[in-house]
Amino acid sequence: MTTDLVPALDPTAIPAPPWLFHFLLVFTFVLHALFMNLALGGTILAAISQLFSGGSKDDHRLALAQRLMGINTFAISLAISTGIAPLLFVQVLYQQYFYTATILIGWIWLLLLVMLMLGYYAAYAYKFRGAPAKGSGGTVWLTVAAVMFLLIAMIHVAVNLIHSQPGKWAALAENPWAILADPAYFPRLLHFVLAAIGFTSVVAAWWAARQAAAGRDLERNTQIARYTWRWTLWTTLLQIVGGFVLLMVLPRDVLLGLMRGGAATMIPLTLSIALGIGMLMMLARVSEPTRNLGTVTGVLGSMVLTIVVMSITRHQLRAIYLEPFTSQYEMASAPQWGNFVLFGLLLVAGLATVGYMVKQVLGNRARGEDAA
Repeated sequence: MTTDLVPALDPTAIPAPPWLFHFLLVFTFVLHALFMNLALGGTILAAISQLFSGGSKDDHRLALAQRLMGINTFAISLAISTGIAPLLFVQVLYQQYFYTATILIGWIWLLLLVMLMLGYYAAYAYKFRGAPAKGSGGTVWLTVAAVMFLLIAMIHVAVNLIHSQPGKWAALAENPWAILADPAYFPRLLHFVLAAIGFTSVVAAWWAARQAAAGRDLERNTQIARYTWRWTLWTTLLQIVGGFVLLMVLPRDVLLGLMRGGAATMIPLTLSIALGIGMLMMLARVSEPTRNLGTVTGVLGSMVLTIVVMSITRHQLRAIYLEPFTSQYEMASAPQWGNFVLFGLLLVAGLATVGYMVKQVLGNRARGEDAA
């Protein structure tokens, strides 16, 4: 192990104990992950659904694509907004690792902003120049948006692996593309994408089942619920398999560190596996989600809880990866509790505002020009 390439720690004391920043990083990442999953998974699922619908106005898959992208412009905005806080907390706790990782793939990291703008614009172009506005068309725009968001996911997975493994920086400085050969790269990416599609599909199934239970467009919502329920079933199955593959390809010292971490690491990991198997059992037992709204709601709740515990495990894995380097120093802290109280109040107010906005969007969806 060499620490020659790791920049020195910023001597400026952080304004709170490190444990508080770790908690806030995980908490805000969970909030970001919920909207990010909808943005990434929703756009991919919408693109696939529209493509296989053949553009037929009577096909429930086209209706699903329109429904997903009708709200996805809001989800993309919220994914971007909620991503700011965890990005800042990562920079507080892992500044010398995160910044170095982004520098090592510099131009690719900068392209992320271009991809984000292209994907966001394409999503709006589909919404106002495609099927949602005209009843047909827009497949190209939808495909562009899905590809852009998938590429952004690939960049984030790369940065996560690079900043967690300073031992590989020398080789990556010569060839940044070598990160694609990391044994964990594609299993992690696949797990990431499947999670996004699975979460989106269960949200869509839950919404369709609720609409059907209320007697609204019964036939169409029943078709959408069945279709998205199957997506949830298969992505959950693949995620369980992929999750075990991801564990097996972890470096030996990282896997041992996870297993030897005691209750702190094993409880979240075991709970995530149990939740995955439990969801799979509930999914397999239901063939008509519109008649089992309670089970659908249970799967959705389990999916959210799984995102929470997997976010904890994700953070713990990063700490284990970096432990040989971070153990060599201790962060100085000079708590500024007044500022944190203000931050906490603003965070609660912000979450309440977002909750109110989401409720208004779902309950009073605008049409036509007002939908912008």
